[in-house]
Parts: sequence; structure tokens; C-alpha cells
Amino acid sequence: MRFFLITKFILLLPLFSNEDLITKSVFHSKNSNKNSVLVTKNPTEETDYEDESEEEELSAGHLGEEKGRSKGTKSSSRPGIPSSNSDLKKIESEISPEKRKEMTIEGLKNLEILEEKATPSAVRQISRYLLSHPIPEVRARAAKSLGKLGRGLRSLHKAIDTDGYQVRQEAYQAIEKIGHRQSLKYFINGTKSTDVDIRIASYKGLGKTRSSIGREILIKQGLTSPDHSIVAASLIGLGYFSRKEDIELFKKYLDSEVTEIKSAAILALGISKVSSTTNFLLRYYETSPNMEPDIIHALSQKKNLATTLALIKIMNLSKNENYQGMIQKELYLRRAFGNYAIVKTNTATIRKFHKASAEKVAILKKGDIAKIRKATEKLYKAKMYQEIMEDRYYLIQFIPPSENSVKNQILKGWVFGPKIEILNLVPPAKQKLSPQKKVTTLSDESENYDEDSEEEIDNTPPAKKEIIPNKKEIPPQDSEFYDEDEDE
Repeated sequence: MRFFLITKFILLLPLFSNEDLITKSVFHSKNSNKNSVLVTKNPTEETDYEDESEEEELSAGHLGEEKGRSKGTKSSSRPGIPSSNSDLKKIESEISPEKRKEMTIEGLKNLEILEEKATPSAVRQISRYLLSHPIPEVRARAAKSLGKLGRGLRSLHKAIDTDGYQVRQEAYQAIEKIGHRQSLKYFINGTKSTDVDIRIASYKGLGKTRSSIGREILIKQGLTSPDHSIVAASLIGLGYFSRKEDIELFKKYLDSEVTEIKSAAILALGISKVSSTTNFLLRYYETSPNMEPDIIHALSQKKNLATTLALIKIMNLSKNENYQGMIQKELYLRRAFGNYAIVKTNTATIRKFHKASAEKVAILKKGDIAKIRKATEKLYKAKMYQEIMEDRYYLIQFIPPSENSVKNQILKGWVFGPKIEILNLVPPAKQKLSPQKKVTTLSDESENYDEDSEEEIDNTPPAKKEIIPNKKEIPPQDSEFYDEDEDE
């Protein structure tokens, strides 16, 4: 039977021509794959939106690609990434000066827009600019943008591996700003570079990784370098380790005759999270007023109540309007709005309760700063300088002036009004702070603008206070205390 069927098929085969067999085969293939044809009929309809926007941003002459090129797949919608710097140079050499200028302006403008967006899609597009744009100025600007955004570490590493001088410089400074441990090997290699800017960025970056091998390089190679810039960068790098044993090392370099090294030691003290550094920088300011801008910059590295009070104290003592402006800008950035007390008597005893005979908490000296939390609704009387003074008590928060105080210790207590001057710091849109003109009224509004946590904010509205020259004319109100104050 089987033999009969095979024989029959062989006999019928000559009746069909080769063309018929091909036609039937193709027809059968189309029917069998009908579903797959319908699915892949128009792949451009399913193109991701981010890829379309990226194509628009990157189509500005990238590797000579035409704007009208179709986007069949994702790989065809993006410019290829050159494998080496020689490929980029070859492409760059083929561009006319007019076209180069046009591409540079357009590329820098696009990067500025993408940097403002700061979205994940924008970061990806900036990375494409870094790795594929033919103009080195644009690639360098892309590396700088990634450093500001703190993203695109892998792309920056690839640029360091494949790109040239200008881009590698910016890429190293970008990964130093990011300061991730994944960049450790690049920082180690960078310390051996012939380019001083790359070496400086590498020594600073080693500190941000907080690795044991990085610390060893900073101490054994960085601090012993004959180059002052490398020594300064190594001091700044050591500041990120925040170790107590490094504080004495930083103090030692404050005696250096090289200004760059001295400034780096001050900044290292500001970067370090050791609590005693804030009070030390304040004392150093009193003995070295010529280093005022460096001390302001160092204190601005820490965002806590202690440094806020220290900055206000320097602003109150400073005679330079530019430095006062620097501090005001920093206070606005950290939203340190509210009411502050400046001690105007030689000493001011801070007490546990609002009473002249209450238990002592601490003693502040003239010029010390504290944060005002609230004031008593009642007026109190106390004897000061052989006179009866009448005023409110103010609840304040302050940092103990002792260098050996407990880390992050914040004390609070009550101080009698005549011993302090009130400084009201409000947002710039409402009032511009003038350090020479002290505002002497408590603002209920300013309680909403405070740098501290909500747990520290007292919701009791402070009473309004106005300093009147002749306090004896104020009639007595409520309870009155005629205890003699000891701070005179």
C-alpha cells in the first residue's frame, strides 16, 4: 500500500511546473505566518515616547545622522557610540567650522535644558551627548551636567576610558562630586595622572569613598607630596572620614605659611562631622579674621543648629558687607528663619524656669547666639544695675560653648529680656535682613519658617514685644518679681 502511494505521487509530480510549486509554497507560507505579519506590520507605532524625544534632542548632527532617518527599531533611532577617541576625532575633522559652531551652540543649549529637567530620561540623553557628540566642548559640558545632577556614573567612567584630555578632566571632576565607591579604581589611577586637575579631583574623591585604601593613599602619598595643591586636596579628602584623631592634624596645618593649605585645613574641619569643630572654628575666627571667608564656607558645610548659630554670630560681628551677604544667602538656603537672641550684657544666666531665683542651666557671654522658641505672656520685674527692670522671659535653645560638650547637645532655658537683643530673620520676599538693624519684635509668622524638626517647635504663639527706652513707665501687670539679678 505504501509503495503504491509513493509511486502515485511520483507519477503526478511532472504535471506541476516549477513555478506552480514555488507559488503554492509561498502561498502556504503566507497563510501559516499570517498572525506574525499582522503583529509586525508597523513597528514604529509602538516606539517608546522617550525614544522619540531623545531622537529629537540627539538629531542635531550626531555622527552625521540625517533628521529624516526612519526609526524602525530603538537601535536605529539613536546615534552609534564611538568605540574610541580616535573615532570621535575623525568625525570631528570632517565637520566644517560653520557647522561645528552651529552644533556647539545647539548642543550646549540642549544640555542646559536637559539639566534643568533633571528627569531620568534627561539623564539618559545627557549621557548620550557625553558618549557620542562629535564636539569635545559639548561632551565636556555633558560630563559637568552629570556631575551637578549626581547621575550617570557608568557613562562618566566610559568617557574617562575612551575620551580625550578636556572631557576626561570634566569627567573626573564629575565623579569626584558624586563620590561613589564604584569610582575607587578611577581615583587610584587618577592620582598617577600627569594632569594636576585630575590628580586633585582624585585625592578629594578618595576621601569621599571612605575606604581604607583611599585613606592610606591620602596619608602616605597625598600629605607628603611636594605639590601644595595635592596636600590641600588630601586634607579635604581626610575631612570626609570625620575621625577625631584627624582634628589635631588639621589644626597643625592651620599654622602653614601656604594660604592654600591653610584654607584646605579650615574646610576639612568644616566637612568633618566631629562636634567640637564648630566651636573651634568660631574661636579661630576671633584670632584669624583674615580667614573669614574660608571659615564661613567651612561652617556652611554643616546643616545643623550649631552652625546656624555660629554663622549668625559671625554675621553680627563682621564688618564686611560681602561676607554678611554670604551668610545671609546661606541662611536663606537652609531656611533658618525665625527669632534669634544675641546676648548684649557681659554675661547672661540661663535658668530652668522663668524666675530670677530659678536653677541655673548655663551662662552665656556677650555676643553668644541662641534660638528663641517663645516668650512669656506676663511681664516680670527684676533688679539689675541698681534699677528695677521689667520685661518678659524668653525660652531659648543654644549650644553649650564648651569644646568638650556632648555631641549634638542642645540645651534650653529662660533668659530675662533686658539681657538680649532680638534678631528676626524672615524670607527675602517679606523682609530683607539687615545685620546692622536689629528687629526687636517677635513675629508669629516666622515660627512657620524654621530649620529644626517639628518636634522642637513650640506652637504657643509668642507675645509681641517692643523695647521702650523708659521701662519704668510701663504699669505693673500680673505677677511681679523683685529678685535681684546676679548677672550685673
